[in-house]
Amino acid sequence: MTIASTTRVRRTLDEFVDVEVDGELVFMNLGEGAFYSLEETGIRTWRLIDEGGAWTTAGALVEALCKEFEVDEDACLRDLAVLLDELEAAGLVRIEHEAR
Repeated sequence: MTIASTTRVRRTLDEFVDVEVDGELVFMNLGEGAFYSLEETGIRTWRLIDEGGAWTTAGALVEALCKEFEVDEDACLRDLAVLLDELEAAGLVRIEHEAR
């Protein structure tokens, strides 16, 4: 998936439990009984998406991640696109691309 800095994202999963163990976030969708896990930058991205409780933009995520991790903006945006695609496929986030 291609994302732009204006692409909006928000969490969709409200009924889950999570626990962080040994640097990995493991959470379970209570409705489906499905388990998911994230590590370092994935955990931080998940927390950033969840912080506002509403929509955030890919640009805001990239800005925050680049401040916290030594990563180039373009590389961060590419990696973020992969993660968001996986989270969307699992039904964990909703993505809205800018209107054209």
